[in-house]
Amino acid sequence: MVPPFHASHSSRLRRVVRRLFSCALVLVLLAPCAEARQSKQAIYAGYRTLSSSLPAQRLMLHMGVWYPTRRKAGTVKEGDWSFRAARNAPVLQGPWPVIILSHDVTGSAWTHHDIAGALAARGFIVAAPTHDHDNGEDMALLFSDRELPVRALQLRAALDLVLEHPQIGAQADRSRIGFLGFGMPSSAGLLLAGGEMTPDAWPSFCPQRQTGQDTESEDPLPEDSAAEAPVPQLRPENDIPPISAPQAVPRKPLAENETGACPFMQNFLVTPAFADEGLSPEVRALLYPGADSPWCSPFLSGTMDNLVSSMKHRSLERKEKTAMMHTAVASREQLFRRLADSVTRSHQRQLRLAKSDALPTPPVALPLLPPLSHLSPVADSRFKAMAFVSPGFSMLFSRESLEEVHIPSLFIGAEMERWNRPEEQAERFVDMLGGRSEYLLLHHADAPALQAPCPDSDPALPLVSLCNSVEPEVREAVHARLVSVLQEFFNRILGRENTP
Repeated sequence: MVPPFHASHSSRLRRVVRRLFSCALVLVLLAPCAEARQSKQAIYAGYRTLSSSLPAQRLMLHMGVWYPTRRKAGTVKEGDWSFRAARNAPVLQGPWPVIILSHDVTGSAWTHHDIAGALAARGFIVAAPTHDHDNGEDMALLFSDRELPVRALQLRAALDLVLEHPQIGAQADRSRIGFLGFGMPSSAGLLLAGGEMTPDAWPSFCPQRQTGQDTESEDPLPEDSAAEAPVPQLRPENDIPPISAPQAVPRKPLAENETGACPFMQNFLVTPAFADEGLSPEVRALLYPGADSPWCSPFLSGTMDNLVSSMKHRSLERKEKTAMMHTAVASREQLFRRLADSVTRSHQRQLRLAKSDALPTPPVALPLLPPLSHLSPVADSRFKAMAFVSPGFSMLFSRESLEEVHIPSLFIGAEMERWNRPEEQAERFVDMLGGRSEYLLLHHADAPALQAPCPDSDPALPLVSLCNSVEPEVREAVHARLVSVLQEFFNRILGRENTP
């Protein structure tokens, strides 16, 4: 008979062994889940730079690319910019959707690095080129009729460069490609979607200006005030020289006393903090607009008039060149038909001679050259989703010019923006697309607030207005909201494969 003490001791020992066995079994069963959960969350933003050129357009292409990786992020320095990413890290096995990011006119490839890095850590390859002649250091294309088309060409070239890269392109999903544009020239994405620019929409954008002009023409001035009335300076249409050929690199900026894109305008966009010193009332109204649209102010409306006139002349010249090309192609085809008939007759004659005189059979004639090729359009069918954040230049588009745009699109208006007011730009684009797009209003944001915080090494003067438009806490909240909205939109439109 076993003593009671030893019986109770052995029973306690058995219970302890069973508990240890149960805990070990639970740990063994949960280990794969914990490992899978850890591997799913351990995605960071990798980063590298890519460069190329467009020789035909005389343009350079420098861009930063953010992508998913397993390597932990470190500090990356690009010029004055400093941000967190794993530089030159291996790309995590995909395939991953691709987003081509287009910066604002005052930005560069790195002014949206925080948004690009956040999207990369969520399973996107984000490529952001610096638009040559259309960035914060070089605004030669600003308010030119070539600004949006040249941007579209650079965006197509950026996509080609990403897809052709041996490491990044191998993990890119070519069937899931999106566009993300910021600021005024982001409407270049509509050209990639099949839209076209038109000069016919601008005259109706400022009805008060048109009404004022009509009133002045119908009501003559009194005789005593006729001498004091300023003489209108009319510019004849033949005073504007025609453009001989579409060129990516435009002419030099106009002087400060002329109407058009100039260094004076560049200073407005970058440093409006100094606008209080010695500026005319027109310029002051432009920098601090009231209830009226800033685009209807004398300064910007004159600039847009010149832009639209240039568009009309370029369109007329393009039509003339297209007609000449069609005529040349028709003449070439007619010449080829005559040559083909002559070759056929000569071939048949030689065959008859070969049969009668036992001559060798002549060789088959080489095929003729193909006809002249037409210029490739700007539209790119590879893009499947588009997001426009505080877009501009809605006055260069119309319902008719956007009829071919059927790509799912999201327009985001910035509530506090002065230039690209949501009711004039983003909401107007949505209306022109006729319900084929989505709309969201981003509260407490303006165009500068959509960019990353200014680098600490910046000398404070060039980007002071972009740094201080909102408080840091507001900027952080705006960016968090924007990344969440963009992730949901692109995941929903492009699909959720490999989404972390």
